[in-house]
Amino acid sequence: MIARTLALLSLLILSACQPADDGLALQADYLQRLSNAVEGDAAVVFDKAQLTRYRLPPRRERVVAIPEIRIGLLDLLLDVRRCPALQQQISLRNSSLGKQLVPSSRLGYEGDLLRAIEACLPRLSSEKEQKLRRMLTGVAVEKRTQLPSVFWNALNASQEVERYLRFADQALPTAPGEDDAALAALAQLAAMANALPQSLPPPTAELDPLFFALHASPQGGQLISSLASLTHTLDEGSRLLEERQLQRPVCPQGQATPRGRILQNIFVKYYAGGLQPYLAQVHQRGQPWSSSLRQLSAAAEVPAATRNYLLNLAGPGQSLWVDFQAATSRHVHAWQDSLQSCGLAPGQSGWDGQAANADQ
Repeated sequence: MIARTLALLSLLILSACQPADDGLALQADYLQRLSNAVEGDAAVVFDKAQLTRYRLPPRRERVVAIPEIRIGLLDLLLDVRRCPALQQQISLRNSSLGKQLVPSSRLGYEGDLLRAIEACLPRLSSEKEQKLRRMLTGVAVEKRTQLPSVFWNALNASQEVERYLRFADQALPTAPGEDDAALAALAQLAAMANALPQSLPPPTAELDPLFFALHASPQGGQLISSLASLTHTLDEGSRLLEERQLQRPVCPQGQATPRGRILQNIFVKYYAGGLQPYLAQVHQRGQPWSSSLRQLSAAAEVPAATRNYLLNLAGPGQSLWVDFQAATSRHVHAWQDSLQSCGLAPGQSGWDGQAANADQ
Protein backbone atom coordinates (compact mmCIF):
# COMPACT_ATOMS: atom_id res chain seq x y z
CA MET A 1 0.00 0.00 0.00
CA ILE A 2 2.83 2.37 0.91
CA ALA A 3 4.71 1.52 -2.29
CA ARG A 4 1.60 2.19 -4.35
CA THR A 5 1.06 5.53 -2.62
CA LEU A 6 4.68 6.54 -3.26
CA ALA A 7 4.37 5.57 -6.92
CA LEU A 8 1.22 7.67 -7.27
CA LEU A 9 2.93 10.65 -5.62
CA SER A 10 5.88 10.27 -7.98
CA LEU A 11 3.59 10.36 -11.00
CA LEU A 12 1.85 13.46 -9.67
CA ILE A 13 5.18 15.20 -9.12
CA LEU A 14 6.40 14.29 -12.60
CA SER A 15 3.18 15.51 -14.21
CA ALA A 16 3.41 18.74 -12.26
CA CYS A 17 6.93 19.29 -13.63
CA GLN A 18 5.76 19.01 -17.22
CA PRO A 19 5.37 22.45 -18.83
CA ALA A 20 1.77 23.31 -19.62
CA ASP A 21 0.89 23.63 -23.29
CA ASP A 22 -0.57 27.10 -22.94
CA GLY A 23 -0.54 27.64 -26.71
CA LEU A 24 -3.02 24.82 -27.28
CA ALA A 25 -4.94 25.75 -24.12
CA LEU A 26 -5.42 29.28 -25.45
CA GLN A 27 -6.80 27.95 -28.72
CA ALA A 28 -9.16 25.46 -27.04
CA ASP A 29 -10.52 28.16 -24.73
CA TYR A 30 -11.07 30.54 -27.63
CA LEU A 31 -12.98 27.96 -29.65
CA GLN A 32 -15.15 27.04 -26.69
CA ARG A 33 -16.11 30.64 -25.99
CA LEU A 34 -16.77 31.35 -29.66
CA SER A 35 -18.94 28.23 -29.95
CA ASN A 36 -20.98 29.36 -26.93
CA ALA A 37 -21.36 32.87 -28.35
CA VAL A 38 -22.71 31.74 -31.73
CA GLU A 39 -24.77 28.95 -30.13
CA GLY A 40 -23.43 26.59 -32.75
CA ASP A 41 -22.27 23.02 -32.81
CA ALA A 42 -19.55 22.03 -30.40
CA ALA A 43 -16.16 23.12 -31.69
CA VAL A 44 -13.76 20.37 -32.71
CA VAL A 45 -10.53 20.77 -30.73
CA PHE A 46 -7.23 20.16 -32.51
CA ASP A 47 -6.15 16.52 -32.55
CA LYS A 48 -2.37 16.12 -32.28
CA ALA A 49 -2.60 13.07 -34.53
CA GLN A 50 -2.87 15.55 -37.40
CA LEU A 51 0.79 16.40 -36.86
CA THR A 52 1.84 13.08 -38.38
CA ARG A 53 1.33 14.75 -41.77
CA TYR A 54 4.57 16.57 -41.02
CA ARG A 55 6.70 13.58 -40.09
CA LEU A 56 10.23 13.62 -41.53
CA PRO A 57 10.87 11.00 -44.22
CA PRO A 58 13.17 8.16 -43.14
CA ARG A 59 16.81 9.16 -43.07
CA ARG A 60 17.68 6.48 -45.64
CA GLU A 61 15.53 8.36 -48.18
CA ARG A 62 17.29 11.65 -47.46
CA VAL A 63 20.96 10.62 -47.28
CA VAL A 64 22.82 10.09 -50.57
CA ALA A 65 25.79 7.86 -51.35
CA ILE A 66 28.96 9.76 -52.21
CA PRO A 67 31.53 7.76 -54.22
CA GLU A 68 35.15 7.84 -53.12
CA ILE A 69 37.42 9.83 -55.39
CA ARG A 70 39.48 7.75 -57.78
CA ILE A 71 42.81 9.12 -56.51
CA GLY A 72 43.84 8.09 -53.01
CA LEU A 73 44.87 11.18 -51.08
CA LEU A 74 47.10 9.07 -48.84
CA ASP A 75 49.32 8.40 -51.86
CA LEU A 76 49.87 12.16 -52.19
CA LEU A 77 50.94 12.70 -48.60
CA LEU A 78 54.70 12.69 -49.30
CA ASP A 79 54.38 14.46 -52.65
CA VAL A 80 52.79 17.57 -51.16
CA ARG A 81 55.45 18.20 -48.51
CA ARG A 82 55.89 21.70 -49.92
CA CYS A 83 52.30 22.42 -48.81
CA PRO A 84 52.14 21.72 -45.05
CA ALA A 85 48.51 22.87 -44.76
CA LEU A 86 47.47 20.31 -47.36
CA GLN A 87 49.60 17.63 -45.72
CA GLN A 88 47.82 18.36 -42.47
CA GLN A 89 44.38 17.96 -44.07
CA ILE A 90 45.34 14.70 -45.75
CA SER A 91 46.77 13.33 -42.51
CA LEU A 92 43.64 14.35 -40.61
CA ARG A 93 41.35 12.55 -43.05
CA ASN A 94 43.37 9.36 -42.81
CA SER A 95 43.62 9.39 -39.02
CA SER A 96 41.29 7.29 -36.87
CA LEU A 97 39.44 10.49 -35.93
CA GLY A 98 39.17 11.63 -39.54
CA LYS A 99 37.70 8.33 -40.63
CA GLN A 100 34.86 8.81 -38.15
CA LEU A 101 33.87 12.35 -39.10
CA VAL A 102 30.18 13.01 -38.62
CA PRO A 103 28.51 14.36 -41.78
CA SER A 104 28.45 17.97 -40.54
CA SER A 105 32.20 17.84 -39.74
CA ARG A 106 32.91 16.31 -43.12
CA LEU A 107 31.28 19.32 -44.76
CA GLY A 108 33.72 21.61 -42.96
CA TYR A 109 36.62 19.29 -43.74
CA GLU A 110 35.90 19.25 -47.47
CA GLY A 111 35.96 23.05 -47.50
CA ASP A 112 39.27 23.11 -45.63
CA LEU A 113 40.76 20.50 -47.97
CA LEU A 114 39.78 22.41 -51.10
CA ARG A 115 41.20 25.64 -49.69
CA ALA A 116 44.45 23.84 -48.92
CA ILE A 117 44.63 22.42 -52.46
CA GLU A 118 43.94 25.81 -54.02
CA ALA A 119 46.67 27.39 -51.86
CA CYS A 120 49.09 24.62 -52.81
CA LEU A 121 48.69 24.66 -56.59
CA PRO A 122 50.61 27.93 -57.23
CA ARG A 123 53.60 26.47 -55.39
CA LEU A 124 53.85 23.56 -57.82
CA SER A 125 55.58 25.43 -60.64
CA SER A 126 58.50 23.21 -61.58
CA GLU A 127 58.32 20.84 -64.53
CA LYS A 128 58.70 17.85 -62.23
CA GLU A 129 55.65 18.94 -60.27
CA GLN A 130 53.25 19.28 -63.20
CA LYS A 131 51.96 15.74 -62.89
CA LEU A 132 51.20 16.34 -59.22
CA ARG A 133 49.61 19.66 -60.09
CA ARG A 134 47.29 18.00 -62.64
CA MET A 135 46.44 15.27 -60.15
CA LEU A 136 45.53 17.77 -57.43
CA THR A 137 43.53 19.84 -59.89
CA GLY A 138 41.52 16.73 -60.76
CA VAL A 139 40.94 15.97 -57.09
CA ALA A 140 39.78 19.54 -56.50
CA VAL A 141 37.32 19.44 -59.41
CA GLU A 142 35.87 16.14 -58.25
CA LYS A 143 35.67 17.23 -54.61
CA ARG A 144 33.99 20.51 -55.51
CA THR A 145 31.43 18.65 -57.62
CA GLN A 146 30.53 16.53 -54.59
CA LEU A 147 29.97 19.50 -52.27
CA PRO A 148 26.16 19.71 -52.70
CA SER A 149 25.82 16.04 -51.79
CA VAL A 150 28.15 16.48 -48.81
CA PHE A 151 26.05 19.45 -47.69
CA TRP A 152 22.76 17.55 -47.87
CA ASN A 153 24.20 14.62 -45.97
CA ALA A 154 25.38 17.07 -43.31
CA LEU A 155 21.80 18.30 -42.89
CA ASN A 156 19.92 15.07 -43.42
CA ALA A 157 22.10 12.98 -41.11
CA SER A 158 22.23 15.68 -38.44
CA GLN A 159 20.22 15.09 -35.27
CA GLU A 160 20.30 18.85 -34.70
CA VAL A 161 18.56 19.66 -37.98
CA GLU A 162 16.17 16.73 -37.65
CA ARG A 163 15.14 17.96 -34.21
CA TYR A 164 14.53 21.48 -35.45
CA LEU A 165 12.42 20.32 -38.41
CA ARG A 166 10.41 17.64 -36.58
CA PHE A 167 7.04 18.58 -35.07
CA ALA A 168 6.98 18.86 -31.29
CA ASP A 169 4.52 17.52 -28.75
CA GLN A 170 3.76 21.08 -27.67
CA ALA A 171 2.93 24.27 -29.51
CA LEU A 172 4.89 27.47 -29.06
CA PRO A 173 4.22 28.95 -25.62
CA THR A 174 2.15 32.13 -25.53
CA ALA A 175 5.23 34.07 -24.41
CA PRO A 176 8.10 32.36 -26.26
CA GLY A 177 11.68 33.45 -25.78
CA GLU A 178 13.68 34.77 -28.68
CA ASP A 179 14.80 32.30 -31.34
CA ASP A 180 17.08 34.60 -33.33
CA ALA A 181 20.14 32.33 -33.18
CA ALA A 182 18.33 29.31 -34.62
CA LEU A 183 16.53 31.33 -37.29
CA ALA A 184 19.82 33.00 -38.29
CA ALA A 185 21.55 29.59 -38.43
CA LEU A 186 18.81 28.20 -40.67
CA ALA A 187 19.13 31.23 -42.97
CA GLN A 188 22.91 30.82 -43.18
CA LEU A 189 22.59 27.14 -44.06
CA ALA A 190 20.04 27.99 -46.77
CA ALA A 191 22.35 30.64 -48.23
CA MET A 192 25.25 28.18 -48.10
CA ALA A 193 23.26 25.51 -49.93
CA ASN A 194 22.50 27.88 -52.77
CA ALA A 195 26.12 29.10 -53.02
CA LEU A 196 27.59 25.61 -53.48
CA PRO A 197 29.68 24.45 -55.24
CA GLN A 198 30.97 27.81 -56.48
CA SER A 199 31.59 28.97 -52.90
CA LEU A 200 33.21 26.68 -50.38
CA PRO A 201 31.61 25.80 -47.04
CA PRO A 202 33.16 27.46 -43.98
CA PRO A 203 35.48 25.58 -41.62
CA THR A 204 34.04 23.21 -39.03
CA ALA A 205 34.68 25.77 -36.28
CA GLU A 206 32.20 28.09 -38.02
CA LEU A 207 29.72 25.35 -38.92
CA ASP A 208 29.42 23.82 -35.46
CA PRO A 209 27.73 26.89 -33.89
CA LEU A 210 25.05 26.78 -36.61
CA PHE A 211 24.15 23.19 -35.84
CA PHE A 212 24.36 23.85 -32.12
CA ALA A 213 21.93 26.79 -32.42
CA LEU A 214 19.37 24.51 -34.07
CA HIS A 215 19.92 21.83 -31.45
CA ALA A 216 19.52 24.30 -28.59
CA SER A 217 16.18 25.61 -29.82
CA PRO A 218 12.89 23.76 -29.21
CA GLN A 219 11.00 26.34 -31.24
CA GLY A 220 11.41 24.82 -34.70
CA GLY A 221 9.28 21.81 -33.82
CA GLN A 222 6.96 23.92 -31.69
CA LEU A 223 6.42 26.27 -34.62
CA ILE A 224 5.31 23.37 -36.82
CA SER A 225 2.85 22.27 -34.13
CA SER A 226 1.57 25.83 -33.68
CA LEU A 227 1.05 26.39 -37.40
CA ALA A 228 -0.89 23.13 -37.69
CA SER A 229 -3.02 23.70 -34.59
CA LEU A 230 -3.73 27.36 -35.41
CA THR A 231 -4.76 26.48 -38.94
CA HIS A 232 -7.29 24.04 -37.48
CA THR A 233 -8.44 26.50 -34.79
CA LEU A 234 -8.90 29.38 -37.23
CA ASP A 235 -10.74 27.26 -39.79
CA GLU A 236 -12.97 25.79 -37.10
CA GLY A 237 -13.71 29.27 -35.74
CA SER A 238 -14.46 30.54 -39.23
CA ARG A 239 -16.87 27.65 -39.75
CA LEU A 240 -18.74 28.56 -36.56
CA LEU A 241 -19.08 32.21 -37.58
CA GLU A 242 -19.98 31.47 -41.20
CA GLU A 243 -22.59 28.85 -40.34
CA ARG A 244 -24.29 31.16 -37.85
CA GLN A 245 -24.45 33.94 -40.43
CA LEU A 246 -25.77 31.61 -43.09
CA GLN A 247 -28.35 29.75 -41.01
CA ARG A 248 -29.44 32.24 -38.35
CA PRO A 249 -27.82 35.70 -38.54
CA VAL A 250 -26.93 37.20 -35.18
CA CYS A 251 -28.40 40.56 -36.24
CA PRO A 252 -31.13 39.76 -38.81
CA GLN A 253 -32.27 43.40 -39.06
CA GLY A 254 -28.75 44.75 -39.50
CA GLN A 255 -28.86 46.34 -36.05
CA ALA A 256 -27.07 45.40 -32.84
CA THR A 257 -28.71 42.71 -30.71
CA PRO A 258 -27.76 41.34 -27.29
CA ARG A 259 -26.27 38.30 -29.02
CA GLY A 260 -24.34 40.61 -31.32
CA ARG A 261 -22.91 42.44 -28.29
CA ILE A 262 -21.82 39.11 -26.81
CA LEU A 263 -20.09 38.27 -30.06
CA GLN A 264 -18.38 41.67 -30.12
CA ASN A 265 -17.12 41.04 -26.59
CA ILE A 266 -15.65 37.69 -27.66
CA PHE A 267 -13.90 39.47 -30.53
CA VAL A 268 -12.41 42.21 -28.33
CA LYS A 269 -11.50 40.11 -25.29
CA TYR A 270 -10.60 36.71 -26.65
CA TYR A 271 -9.64 37.25 -30.29
CA ALA A 272 -8.01 40.69 -30.39
CA GLY A 273 -6.90 40.49 -26.77
CA GLY A 274 -5.84 36.85 -26.63
CA LEU A 275 -5.51 34.83 -29.81
CA GLN A 276 -4.36 37.59 -32.15
CA PRO A 277 -1.17 38.43 -30.20
CA TYR A 278 -0.30 34.73 -30.26
CA LEU A 279 -0.95 34.64 -34.01
CA ALA A 280 1.41 37.58 -34.42
CA GLN A 281 4.16 35.75 -32.50
CA VAL A 282 3.79 32.65 -34.66
CA HIS A 283 3.68 34.70 -37.86
CA GLN A 284 6.78 36.66 -36.85
CA ARG A 285 8.78 33.46 -36.46
CA GLY A 286 7.16 31.73 -39.40
CA GLN A 287 8.19 34.31 -41.99
CA PRO A 288 12.00 33.86 -41.81
CA TRP A 289 11.59 30.13 -41.08
CA SER A 290 9.45 29.50 -44.16
CA SER A 291 11.68 31.69 -46.35
CA SER A 292 14.76 29.66 -45.40
CA LEU A 293 12.98 26.37 -46.01
CA ARG A 294 11.92 27.48 -49.48
CA GLN A 295 15.50 28.50 -50.26
CA LEU A 296 16.72 25.10 -49.10
CA SER A 297 14.14 23.30 -51.25
CA ALA A 298 15.46 25.14 -54.34
CA ALA A 299 19.15 24.39 -53.73
CA ALA A 300 21.20 22.16 -56.04
CA GLU A 301 20.92 18.38 -55.75
CA VAL A 302 18.46 18.40 -52.86
CA PRO A 303 17.25 14.79 -52.36
CA ALA A 304 13.67 14.35 -53.55
CA ALA A 305 12.39 13.23 -50.14
CA THR A 306 13.94 16.27 -48.46
CA ARG A 307 12.61 18.65 -51.09
CA ASN A 308 9.09 17.27 -50.81
CA TYR A 309 9.19 17.58 -47.02
CA LEU A 310 10.43 21.18 -47.11
CA LEU A 311 7.75 22.10 -49.64
CA ASN A 312 5.12 20.40 -47.50
CA LEU A 313 6.15 22.70 -44.66
CA ALA A 314 6.72 25.99 -46.47
CA GLY A 315 6.34 25.63 -50.21
CA PRO A 316 4.72 28.30 -52.34
CA GLY A 317 1.99 25.80 -53.22
CA GLN A 318 -0.26 24.12 -50.69
CA SER A 319 1.79 23.74 -47.53
CA LEU A 320 1.62 24.16 -43.78
CA TRP A 321 2.71 27.81 -44.02
CA VAL A 322 0.38 28.70 -46.89
CA ASP A 323 -2.56 26.96 -45.22
CA PHE A 324 -1.90 28.94 -42.03
CA GLN A 325 -1.92 32.23 -43.93
CA ALA A 326 -5.13 31.28 -45.74
CA ALA A 327 -6.82 30.27 -42.47
CA THR A 328 -5.77 33.58 -40.88
CA SER A 329 -7.25 35.58 -43.76
CA ARG A 330 -10.46 33.55 -43.76
CA HIS A 331 -10.95 34.09 -40.04
CA VAL A 332 -10.46 37.84 -40.29
CA HIS A 333 -13.09 38.02 -43.03
CA ALA A 334 -15.49 35.82 -41.05
CA TRP A 335 -15.25 38.22 -38.11
CA GLN A 336 -15.66 41.25 -40.36
CA ASP A 337 -18.80 39.83 -41.98
CA SER A 338 -20.34 38.91 -38.62
CA LEU A 339 -19.64 42.21 -36.85
CA GLN A 340 -20.43 44.43 -39.85
CA SER A 341 -23.84 42.78 -40.21
CA CYS A 342 -24.59 44.09 -36.69
CA GLY A 343 -22.99 47.52 -37.13
CA LEU A 344 -20.50 46.51 -34.45
CA ALA A 345 -17.27 46.27 -36.45
CA PRO A 346 -14.30 48.61 -35.92
CA GLY A 347 -15.10 51.93 -37.59
CA GLN A 348 -18.86 51.49 -37.32
CA SER A 349 -21.06 53.45 -34.96
CA GLY A 350 -21.68 50.49 -32.66
CA TRP A 351 -18.01 49.62 -32.22
CA ASP A 352 -16.85 49.34 -28.64
CA GLY A 353 -13.21 48.45 -28.26
CA GLN A 354 -13.55 47.76 -24.55
CA ALA A 355 -14.47 44.21 -23.55
CA ALA A 356 -17.29 43.71 -21.08
CA ASN A 357 -16.21 42.61 -17.63
CA ALA A 358 -18.37 39.49 -17.56
CA ASP A 359 -16.92 36.34 -19.06
CA GLN A 360 -18.85 34.83 -21.93
